[in-house]
Amino acid sequence: MSEISVGSITTKGQITIPKEIRERLELKEGDKIIFIIEAGRATIKKAPVEKLSQILRRHKPWKTQSVKFQKRIRREWQ
Repeated sequence: MSEISVGSITTKGQITIPKEIRERLELKEGDKIIFIIEAGRATIKKAPVEKLSQILRRHKPWKTQSVKFQKRIRREWQ
């Protein structure tokens, strides 16, 4: 079932996610969300909560040096 809600963007580029959408996605303060852009449409998903070790295990063998990869992942999840 599709649901349509309208949010707004502040002058700083921050997005207000409507309450009904936050409730449906079980979003709370501090959660990470993923924006997926396809064919001119944006979709948001709640980012999975994973430990760094789980993410690293999925990416073996590393194409980049392990330490560089770990630093990049840490920056992305801050």
